[in-house]
Amino acid sequence: AGECDDALARCLLTLCIDDADIMMAALLKGAPDARDVLAALAMSMDGMPQPERREGMRMLERDLALGIARWGCTVRPRTRDRFTQAVERWHMRLASLPSADPDTLRAWLTADGAYAVLTPGDETWPAGLADLDVRSDYAPPVCLWVRGDAHALTACPEPLAVVGSRGMNDYGREVTSEIAEEACLAGHTVVSGGAMGVDAAAHWAAVRAPGTSCADRCGRTVAVFAGGLGHIGPSCNERLFAAIISSGGALVSELCPDTAPLAHRFLLRNRLIAAMASSVVVTQARLRSGALNTARWANELNRRLYAVPGDVTSPSNAGCNALIRDHQAILLADARAVDECCHPRHAPTLGAPPPT
Repeated sequence: AGECDDALARCLLTLCIDDADIMMAALLKGAPDARDVLAALAMSMDGMPQPERREGMRMLERDLALGIARWGCTVRPRTRDRFTQAVERWHMRLASLPSADPDTLRAWLTADGAYAVLTPGDETWPAGLADLDVRSDYAPPVCLWVRGDAHALTACPEPLAVVGSRGMNDYGREVTSEIAEEACLAGHTVVSGGAMGVDAAAHWAAVRAPGTSCADRCGRTVAVFAGGLGHIGPSCNERLFAAIISSGGALVSELCPDTAPLAHRFLLRNRLIAAMASSVVVTQARLRSGALNTARWANELNRRLYAVPGDVTSPSNAGCNALIRDHQAILLADARAVDECCHPRHAPTLGAPPPT
C-alpha cells in the first residue's frame, strides 16, 4: 500500500466494497487519506503478524469512529458488528488481487489506460458530489472512472440533468430533445444515464447541438452508468456512446470496470446524476419509472426539480403529473425556456478545444 498513489488506493478500496458503502465512506472521512485506509486494511489481514493485525484493526476502528463523529453520530454496537463483517469481506477482495505490483494493478483497473480515474482532489471532480458526504445515510463515490474528456464534468458550474422513462412516446422524445438541445446551445452540460428512451434522446440532442451553432460555445453531455465502464449499455446505444466521446463528452462510473450493472446499482447511480446537477428535469415518466428515484434524490440534495406535464389519460405521463400534483417538482411549461431552469448562458470551461 505504501507504493500506491491516492488514485490507485481509491480504486482498490472501490474494488473492496463493490457498491456505495457507508462504512467505507466513514473510514475515508475519518482517515488522513485513502492510502492510510488501504494500509490499515493490509496490516489487519490474515497472515500478518498478530501485533500488526491488531494495530491495523485499531487504526480502522479509530478512523471509523472519527468519520462517524464528523457526521454528528456515534458508533453503536450494531455498527461495530457490521463493520467487522465488512472488513472481513474487504480482506477477501484484497486477497484475490491478481498482483501486488502497483503498475500491474493500475493497468488492470484502467484497462491499460483506456479509462482515467478521478479522485475528490482533482480539478475535474464534480463539486456537487460533496453533498453526498454531509449525512451518515449517504455515501459519496470513492473515485470515478471516466472515458472521454474528464473536463466535461466541470465544463459547466451548474449542469442540467435530464431524465425519464425508457419507454417514451413521440411527445416525450420531442420535449426531451428540445430541452437538451437548448441547454447545450446555452453552454450547459447535460447529464443523464445513458439508457434507452429519455436518456438517449437527451444525449443525442446534446451531441447534435453543435451542428446548429458554434461548437466552442455549446455544452457537453455526460452519461453516468450503473455498472463499470467495461459493461456500458445497452448495446443499442453503442453508437451514441461513441458520439458522446467524439463530441467532447464523457462516460462515467463510480464502479470498477468489470462490475456488472445489476438492478440495485441503477438506483445507486441515480444519486450521482442528481448530485452532479444543479437542476433536474423529468421530461416523461411512468409512476414506477426509475426517474422518480432520481427526482427523490434531487429533492433530498436540495436541487431544483422540474417536471414536464403531459396528457392525463396517458400512463407515460403519470409520474411527471404526480410530481407536479404533489408539489415535489416545478411545472416546466415551455421546453424551449431553458433559462427558466438553468443559470445564465455561458461558454463551457474546458481543458482543451472541443473536437471538430
